[in-house]
Amino acid sequence: MISEKGLCKILKSAYKNGGYSVIQVRRKVESTTQTWQRNEIILNGATWAVRCVTEDLPKAAAVQIVEDVGYMPMDAVTVQKNQPNQTMLDSIADTRSESLEGLNAGGVRMRQIPVIFRERWQLYQTEEGKVYAFDLELLKLIDFKEAEPLAFMSGNGHLGIFFWGDSTVYIAPGRFSRANEEKILYIAGLDWENQIDMEDPVANASLFDEDRDEPLVDREE
Repeated sequence: MISEKGLCKILKSAYKNGGYSVIQVRRKVESTTQTWQRNEIILNGATWAVRCVTEDLPKAAAVQIVEDVGYMPMDAVTVQKNQPNQTMLDSIADTRSESLEGLNAGGVRMRQIPVIFRERWQLYQTEEGKVYAFDLELLKLIDFKEAEPLAFMSGNGHLGIFFWGDSTVYIAPGRFSRANEEKILYIAGLDWENQIDMEDPVANASLFDEDRDEPLVDREE
């Protein structure tokens, strides 16, 4: 699901600006027959995060991290151009990892609306009727041609959650003035009203079908 090209582009941008963090996550996973070790990696920027099994990290992204950090970090670290690498306390790294996992609980399912606001923001609507806008550049973290990730908004409305298999991408929605929020709601509503008027059997006012109303599943195996 993770786009190699998109992730590398965003890592380069983050490195030149506010920086990004690399967190290695190791934990024991209990199954019915054995206990085994699960190694994951979290890449965390100011308004986005990527979490995946370490071996699934795109190779070009791993190379980019080595170039930025100077090595592949096994301990949590924050890196930024022209700044010394900052090692992150284990407690802070654990809290950040647990916070992302905690967002998965209570997520509200959402669907993409085929509307792009101001040529930059892709609109999504939750099953509760709320509309959120995500930066098209950050959505390039996801290779939609390779996978159709499930999309949720966190219960607190702070992060969109896109996951497929063992990979998860978290993206903060845009913030707008009241006037722009009203425009977004109007555009989103108008689009689906037009589809209903055209008797489009695929779309409905809420964008959701009962047989596809699936809860956000636990990522742990």
